[in-house]
Amino acid sequence: MATTATEALAHWRPQLMAFALRRTRSREQAEDAVQETLLAALEGVDRYAAQSSLGTWLFGILKHKIVDGFRRAPREEPLQSSADELMHEGADPEQSCASRFALALFDRSLGRLPARTAHAFVLREVLGMDTPEVCAALSITPSHCWVLVHRARERLRRCPDIGQLAVEAG
Repeated sequence: MATTATEALAHWRPQLMAFALRRTRSREQAEDAVQETLLAALEGVDRYAAQSSLGTWLFGILKHKIVDGFRRAPREEPLQSSADELMHEGADPEQSCASRFALALFDRSLGRLPARTAHAFVLREVLGMDTPEVCAALSITPSHCWVLVHRARERLRRCPDIGQLAVEAG
């Protein structure tokens, strides 16, 4: 049974890694989160009740591991990434090029935001976390969370790179 569980989890590693790369913006953080996810899944496989698909269960664990990583990260550490790390493997060359370009512009725009503002935006808008979860991850109040996300949205709307994306998408 353990070998079967290990093989099933190994099958999900590439998708988990792609997901983590898009959310953490760092290969090291993504690898750590995926490794912790797979370890937690192996340790908790007897508690998996199959009420959801294995993938849903694994991605749920991964989302929590990513948030834990944000909690452990220094509060004002600048966000860093490369477009290559953010790409999902398997896209055709045209899609890959367009996605890399779009992600690079979005990444550059996020990089112009203060670190805490960018973290709040990524947790709330990209990862889809609820306000209480974002507040717990960043040790802030709900009103501060809304202010940070609002400021991020406003600054991103005015960012020339985001405007370039809108023109090319239209």
